[in-house]
Amino acid sequence: MKQKIVASALTVGLTLASFSPAFADGAASTRNILIGGAAAALLVTNYNHKKRQKQAELREQARRQEAFRSWFYNKYGYYPTDQQFREWYYRTYGVNPK
Repeated sequence: MKQKIVASALTVGLTLASFSPAFADGAASTRNILIGGAAAALLVTNYNHKKRQKQAELREQARRQEAFRSWFYNKYGYYPTDQQFREWYYRTYGVNPK
């Protein structure tokens, strides 16, 4: 979250800073537009990467949950409760499921 705020502040700062020199001459205007565009591109790329990473983690967790529930049903003849799944997940992976 802190990184998003810093990246957003940097992007806004670069964009706002590029407005005042834009009236000086064509070279400064072009440079500032390119800098602002590059900052925005980095921010969007980073956001998309983090989003895909989170989606992959959630898919992996769902796959693990389905495998555990299937194994549990085959062994005990009934499906585990959510609490049993959370306890197993924490014992196995060391983190709570999200």
